[in-house]
Amino acid sequence: MKSRRASVALDPNRSTMRRVTNRRVGPRASVPPPRGSLPPRSSLPGEDASTPRNRRLPRVDKRAASGPKLATRAWLWLFAVLRASAQALAARALLLRGRVRGSKGEPTSAELRSTLAGDASTEASGQQSARTSLGADAPLSSAPLSSAPAGTSRLAQVVGVCLALASAWGLARFVQRHLTTAPAFAVDAIDVKGLARVERSEVLLAAGLELGVNVFAQRPEDVRARLLRHPWILSAQVERKLPSRMFISVVERAPVALLVVEACSSGSARSEDDPACDEASSLYLASADGKLFKRLSGKDPVDLPVITGVSRQRFASDPDLQRRILVEAVALMHAYRNSGLWQQNPLGEIHLEANDGYSLYVGEDLTYVRLGAKPFDQKLLRMKKVFERLEREHARAEYIYLDNEQRPDRVAVRLR
Repeated sequence: MKSRRASVALDPNRSTMRRVTNRRVGPRASVPPPRGSLPPRSSLPGEDASTPRNRRLPRVDKRAASGPKLATRAWLWLFAVLRASAQALAARALLLRGRVRGSKGEPTSAELRSTLAGDASTEASGQQSARTSLGADAPLSSAPLSSAPAGTSRLAQVVGVCLALASAWGLARFVQRHLTTAPAFAVDAIDVKGLARVERSEVLLAAGLELGVNVFAQRPEDVRARLLRHPWILSAQVERKLPSRMFISVVERAPVALLVVEACSSGSARSEDDPACDEASSLYLASADGKLFKRLSGKDPVDLPVITGVSRQRFASDPDLQRRILVEAVALMHAYRNSGLWQQNPLGEIHLEANDGYSLYVGEDLTYVRLGAKPFDQKLLRMKKVFERLEREHARAEYIYLDNEQRPDRVAVRLR
């Protein structure tokens, strides 16, 4: 029984495909001839040599023929998607940086709009190129190729930031471990400057520094804080001199007077800061800024003016009195020195009277001079004139009273 089938062949005279009807005998179709050759005439049943023969071409597999072209188009499409995704990630990074550092002026909104517009045009051109490569029979999706999943982009950013932080932390730990353990950074010299009364060993003990310790083991701020606890040190500067040196510069306090706190009249006035309340007296060093910074010890200077007349009960119970006495006494010493009296009649003692006035003991004879309350400038000027007249007359005074408030121009002097 004969059957018919339709096969697709290419017409050499036309660019379109046509359907060719082939006749076959039996239940099985004849084997097609090899590509590029024609079967012999005797192999075609039902035909003889005189019968004209139609030119036939082998069968063409459409899917096999379009395979390489589809692969090329797929690669172009994948490249366009990757490029659009990279541009989208760059735009998102710029936007994120602009949100974080918007106050610094970068990137501006104009730059972001320009970047996003460039990305959109690039994506459109990539889509058009991919459409042209794929042909009209394989339309692209209407969705933009650069629209990568937002979650994926954000996740990539978070992962990148986490990796960067982890790397920075690991590098910092490695560098810290190396710097704090390397023998090259062991301290081999400590330079100390500015010492006048304090010993070098005392400064190093207060600073907590010693040779052989790692130069990064102590922070300069901590060393400076420990040095400032020393009573003689007014200010300090600590620096590292890499790789293995430390530099310390100190400014010592300058004592200007000795404050004598009189003994307690009863044991009930014992103070926690000064438990030796029942001693005859207690001596404290006063600095130029009117502060007590240290109790007098065996190595401290004693050739200083003395401030007397301060009772322990009153001094311990009235902090305002402490500051007032020290500030006024130090100011009186400066005024006495500036008046020119110190060279001829050095100041030996400043005494606080019961009425909170001041008296002085000056000169080699310890002449008693009662000044009274401040101001002291005019009184010191009259006192200078009195000593100049006594020197011309070769006389010595036992006491001088300059505290006449009703007649400030009058001075009472008693000669020896």
